[in-house]
Amino acid sequence: MNDVLRRSAAHVFVESLNNPQLDDLDAHHLLKVLRVRDTDMVSLSDGIGGWMTATLSKDASLTATCEIQRIDAPRWPLVVAFAPVKGEKPEVIVQKLTEIGIDEIIPLTPTRFSVVKWDAARAEKLLERLQRVAREAAMQSRRVWLPKVCGVTPLASVLIQYSASLAEPGGKPVDSNDRCVVIGPEGGFAPEELEQCTKRVSLGESILRAETAAIVAGALMSRCRREIA
Repeated sequence: MNDVLRRSAAHVFVESLNNPQLDDLDAHHLLKVLRVRDTDMVSLSDGIGGWMTATLSKDASLTATCEIQRIDAPRWPLVVAFAPVKGEKPEVIVQKLTEIGIDEIIPLTPTRFSVVKWDAARAEKLLERLQRVAREAAMQSRRVWLPKVCGVTPLASVLIQYSASLAEPGGKPVDSNDRCVVIGPEGGFAPEELEQCTKRVSLGESILRAETAAIVAGALMSRCRREIA
């Protein structure tokens, strides 16, 4: 990560770097919560690799202090899909995967052993909430590429579209060829679900909770990509 981004008093996403403007929520957060002063440097990003620095006035207007910079996209995208989990655990998964550097996050429709069920109305609200969590986590971690949080997707579609691997005991260690890992529910995948995919990866010796497994998978994939790069 660029040292300038690390040192910024705050990091925020804007629609356009050519005419940067804060929305009301971001302006309130920077001025009232973080108490950013007009002498502080903030960093702005368009979420697709562009960024710049600016100062923030008391009326929430931004003044650029450098030219627009760009950071290339990763050499390949990393994807984690996860089965429904309880309570606020989906938010935790998305937050941590965003901080780790995962590029696409996919909540799955309920698998056979899923306890949690996401109907259409709940899935729509979930997507809005998870996208907001990802944006906030990307701001905290100074990302300039916003991760994509997909709508709730069937397991079979993920396996076909992404050539995914299932996280299962006895699988091979995660390596740079693993670009999409699917995390099952606490009860694991059903036999007929396992039959849909022959690719397996192991996340270690321990039996992990679903949310922990998603985070571990993301961390292992991210490490492999960094080592190749």
